[in-house]
Amino acid sequence: MKKIAILLIILFASCEAPSNGVSEADVNTFEKNVQTIKDSWIKGYQEENAEKVLSFMADSIQWTSAAGDVSGKESLSEAVQYWIDNFEDFSFTEAEGLDGTDVGYWGGNTYPVEQAMSGPNNVRMYGTWRATNSKTGKTGAIKSYVVLNFNSDGQVHTATEYGDYGSMMSTFDE
Repeated sequence: MKKIAILLIILFASCEAPSNGVSEADVNTFEKNVQTIKDSWIKGYQEENAEKVLSFMADSIQWTSAAGDVSGKESLSEAVQYWIDNFEDFSFTEAEGLDGTDVGYWGGNTYPVEQAMSGPNNVRMYGTWRATNSKTGKTGAIKSYVVLNFNSDGQVHTATEYGDYGSMMSTFDE
């Protein structure tokens, strides 16, 4: 009996817990990508600095706007400049509008099971943007969902935005 108990202890001690399939390198890459978004995109808008907003975008970026238009860095640059020229006091509240969590950045997926992946370079960003119209002083908000795909150089090569910009556009009404 004593031998069986010892064998069971050895067996249990040698068994590893199931791995979640996420390596430390993937975790570090994901966290670096999220910090890049915060330091470049969000701070860039807050500082009204278009160059900073665009600093982590690859020259070859394919950007899909919330309207569904697909374009490159020049159009993205024009859109960023439009927001900076017309709005101020930008803020981003991570996860606002995403019920059940206060986490606004996600990567990888568990489902569907046959396509599960850790995906540290595919970052989904959820939250609410707020800004004040520079001419009218009215404040608007956008509940935003963006999918950003980073390349091996740490730059975004594709981005797809989803959001309802009606509240922001209504700030132009006198």
